[in-house]
Amino acid sequence: MKEASTIELMNYLSYETLPTGFCLGSRGHGLDRTYGLAICAGDTSPSDCANCLSNATEEICTHCPDRKRAVIWHDLCTLKYSGEDFFGQVDTQLRYLLTDSENASDPVSFGQKTNDLISKLVEIAYVIPRTYGTSTVRLGASETLELTAQCRRDLSGTDCKRCLTNSVVELQNCCAGKKGATVYSASCAVAYTVAIVV
Repeated sequence: MKEASTIELMNYLSYETLPTGFCLGSRGHGLDRTYGLAICAGDTSPSDCANCLSNATEEICTHCPDRKRAVIWHDLCTLKYSGEDFFGQVDTQLRYLLTDSENASDPVSFGQKTNDLISKLVEIAYVIPRTYGTSTVRLGASETLELTAQCRRDLSGTDCKRCLTNSVVELQNCCAGKKGATVYSASCAVAYTVAIVV
């Protein structure tokens, strides 16, 4: 992949994403054509989205200029490019898992509750136009459980649901009972975390 076209595409995506939080684009011709996407978390402000994409653009251009494809995940945004047209297709190969090392006080009960809540959230998120859902549930006097689910907006509702459901299964297999976990893919993200009420 040509470094110049990569930089041009990343800069285009960073700029065009700000109004809506999501953008697809391509640059180049023939075999040198590069496809890319940028997406910010559904509740991210335009300024935070811009800052996140700026940092992600710098990282992806610095570390991956000659790669055929790459994706960078941040808490507030995701940036991806590929030499192949991936628009409208689920990408299950590029994945990243982040988990809290601390267990809940009652891991089994907490794991069951988390799974139930995030599965219900998936049923809501995939039919919303922005394919983004969030939920906050009180756990007690001093803690809340915060959950999010989000898909790329170029995916069909069926593909979005499939991606999110697979991510929930991965959360169950790896992180049941943990106080926080996130599964990022190049197509969707599912996360939950325990937050302290101030």
